[in-house]
Amino acid sequence: MAIGLLCTAVAAMAQTELAGTSSAQQAPASQVATPQAQVDRSLGEELNGLSTRDVHIFFIHGIGSEGPHSHDSELLRKSICAYVKNCVKPAGEQVGSYDYADGANFGLNEAPPTMRYMGKLVWNTPEEWHAAAPFVVHYKLSRTSGRTIYLDELNWWPLVFALKCKQIIASDARLAGPVDQKIETCSTREPDPQMQGRFISYDWISPDEAKLLLTEPKRAAPINRSLKTDVTDWGFSDAVTALGPMRDLMVQGIRQLILKAVLDSPGTTQDSAAMPLLTPIADQDFVIVSHSLGSYLIFSALSVNDKDRATPVLMQASVAYMQVLRQTALVYFFANQVRLLELANLEDSPTDNFVSHLEDWGKLRCDFEKAAPGADPNTPCRLPKIVALSDPSDLLTWRVPHLTTVDVQNVYVKNGIHWFWLLENPMRAHLNYSTDKRAIREMLHPTAAPDLEK
Repeated sequence: MAIGLLCTAVAAMAQTELAGTSSAQQAPASQVATPQAQVDRSLGEELNGLSTRDVHIFFIHGIGSEGPHSHDSELLRKSICAYVKNCVKPAGEQVGSYDYADGANFGLNEAPPTMRYMGKLVWNTPEEWHAAAPFVVHYKLSRTSGRTIYLDELNWWPLVFALKCKQIIASDARLAGPVDQKIETCSTREPDPQMQGRFISYDWISPDEAKLLLTEPKRAAPINRSLKTDVTDWGFSDAVTALGPMRDLMVQGIRQLILKAVLDSPGTTQDSAAMPLLTPIADQDFVIVSHSLGSYLIFSALSVNDKDRATPVLMQASVAYMQVLRQTALVYFFANQVRLLELANLEDSPTDNFVSHLEDWGKLRCDFEKAAPGADPNTPCRLPKIVALSDPSDLLTWRVPHLTTVDVQNVYVKNGIHWFWLLENPMRAHLNYSTDKRAIREMLHPTAAPDLEK
């Protein structure tokens, strides 16, 4: 459903909640309850409680997504089904077709942004821009008993493929040498048969150019070439992109995808057919599972800039996103890069940084609990929880700092074998969180003592 259909009540809420960046930032201290007691549930406890509560999981991928036909949530879905033991299908099933962001900036009638890279337009035609729209894939994990588990996989990777394929992969093929699989990914064209004007895969590198690139000599040492392509060209380039103007598009896309997922959820109600207001059912829990850069992006969506405030449709999407965060008490970070990426965000303002966004979430959650029917205003709020899972041998993960309105638990796992006590495969260390038994155990049945930073 289009973002623009949100009712004017949401816009009114925007004026009160987001006069600055959120009500949590602007409310006087006397009006913001001080959270004290933490939420002590785990994802396993949430899933085991499905006889009385709905659980809706948002999964957002990290750097280096392989893109077309590569669904990063599949391994997590399989692990969840292995835990609950009664899924009808071992990884659940897809519901409907790909659901594209189609609100402000992303509609099929929208012209491409005028962003440039080294003087060249990133997207040259409307078709290229429409091929870059982020999308959500809906899954349900039906069970033989107990309520269905819903998981929405948020895919922002199409936004970065034009830059990665045309500017990084093609250029580096002429320097270090081609990597066949990446060039094939970047040169495959596959329209989405369910949505005219959208693409499952797009030929950012033309087939003729791809043939020429594949004939380039492989100048770099094989292992060096492979590491550079996989880690730097294909992976860390995403993080660099997210630190610039592209972040606004990523954030807007994520808000729209979450809103579309919630509006399509069973039990979501709307105040009127003509002008619906997002109102998730009161006892529905939202759980966020994010990998790598996804952790940074999902909470960066709390940042509201001047353009958002001046554009009603963007403001409505911002407020609707905050309504979802109000009902989110549990977040899992796989291999987060918060400390590293915030090095690029040295600002004079104490309220426009990643830590402040996390603190705002804690205050939003507290406001939600205080507004619940029968809530005792004198009872301290329960702190929402971030469980940051990190393999110490992962080259791209850091500890999440201590927060005052959120319970942060840094938990250490081991995603691969340590060869001769000297080396763990760096790719497995970074990518294996959804399948490693230790990591899944700490999500579903935690036993390790968290490393709490004070």
